[in-house]
Amino acid sequence: MREIDAREYWQEQGPAYFHELSTFGALPDDVIMRLLLDGRVIHLDAGEMIYDAGERSDTFYIVLSGRMNTFMPRPDGGWAIARCHEPGEDMGFVPMIALRERPARTTAEVDSVVVEITCEQFHQLHDDQPEAFGVILLNLTRGMARAVIGMASVLAEKDNQLHRAYMVDLESRQKVSAAPVPKR
Repeated sequence: MREIDAREYWQEQGPAYFHELSTFGALPDDVIMRLLLDGRVIHLDAGEMIYDAGERSDTFYIVLSGRMNTFMPRPDGGWAIARCHEPGEDMGFVPMIALRERPARTTAEVDSVVVEITCEQFHQLHDDQPEAFGVILLNLTRGMARAVIGMASVLAEKDNQLHRAYMVDLESRQKVSAAPVPKR
């Protein structure tokens, strides 16, 4: 993990690139640039962790390029994938707003670039540019809503699979109990 120059990254990608990222959509160039310059633009190699479960949640991240994965701890000590993050999506915003420790671990699936935004930086944007703050907050909320809908769909599918498995098991038990008993 290494910090990279925000201005150079902005110039390499170009303003149009940033406007395509969902969290930055409809934000003026100067606000996006301020978020990059006041934050930290970080390059992660594939497999590198940006944060771990149990850490303080006083920052959040926006994926600028690459793919990041969030894993929740399982009771058996393993890790279950909870969410995949594409460019433009946030990581760690929900626990920061909830004032909770990080509930999960997030790592780079492939080489990735993210921008780290601190709670203080986010608050300062609110004070200095309330309209831009409203736009980014709306964009982050839309991202959360899409994630909730995605998770609800996964839960519904898991429930459907469980129900089908239960019905197959119930039918096989009924067949066994209905089978004629051999005479002795």
